[in-house]
Amino acid sequence: MQLLKKIEPYIKPGPGACLLLAASLLSLAPESPAAAETGLSLSESTPVQGQIVRVDVQAAAGTDTATGTFDGKALPFIRSAQGSFYALLGVDMDTRPGTYPLAVKLWHSGRVSRTLRQDITVRDADFPVQELTLEPAKVFPDSAALKRIDRENKLRNSKWSHWAEEAYWGRRFIPPLDGELKRFGHRRIINGAPRSPHSGVDISADEGEPVICPADGRVILTGDFFFSGKSVYLDHGLGLIGMFFHLSRIDVAEGDTVRQGQVLGAVGSTGRASGPHLHWGIRYRGSRIDPSALLELQLE
Repeated sequence: MQLLKKIEPYIKPGPGACLLLAASLLSLAPESPAAAETGLSLSESTPVQGQIVRVDVQAAAGTDTATGTFDGKALPFIRSAQGSFYALLGVDMDTRPGTYPLAVKLWHSGRVSRTLRQDITVRDADFPVQELTLEPAKVFPDSAALKRIDRENKLRNSKWSHWAEEAYWGRRFIPPLDGELKRFGHRRIINGAPRSPHSGVDISADEGEPVICPADGRVILTGDFFFSGKSVYLDHGLGLIGMFFHLSRIDVAEGDTVRQGQVLGAVGSTGRASGPHLHWGIRYRGSRIDPSALLELQLE
């Protein structure tokens, strides 16, 4: 009835009245999900190695959900508003520069209503080389230390390969510590020997300075490890894992739910470290990510 009242003043009696009325009703009818305008956008269309970006999808209001893949790996989407979804796309620090496919499927009533595709060009980050000199025992472990390292690796891998299927964060990440975030991706030469690239950022600070939680999460592992010293691992959900190394103390326990701004521990120099600092690392669904790139994203 509301619709008829809107168009009644424009309908005059006559042979064409019925046709005009039908046309008017069709023009005012809601669009189907498949017919509505859709769009795909990225916070950075040409990311560098180690970068994490936000993928936004605009779909019809009737769209139930969105699913996606990047270079064949699943991207979980989060509903941000009616007809809007977003996902995080992580580029591992060792991804070869080149073009990789992004595909997003929009779902309505259990069926794919549309598939959006875009090629993503990954650029070379041109990581610098870093030379360090450390205590020889920390660089060339003996047989007993190697066995310990192997046990610790297996424990860590068993923990961070299982994550919550929901996003805990709900808001923008904050730094765990004040200071410059340095050395992500540096190719390291330690005591003259090439070693694994630096997969996190270092933040210099005084011994004992509090380290806070960058976003909500759950503690999945704590301990004192050969290389990383006293460490805390957090599950932020959907495969986003945070790591905090070389602590002088740990103030949380495995299984704890933690909130943004909560103290996790304190800056130290435990493990393989040349002085007091925090190593903050991020992995997203297995990809090693620059934490400073995560801080730039709007995640509300």
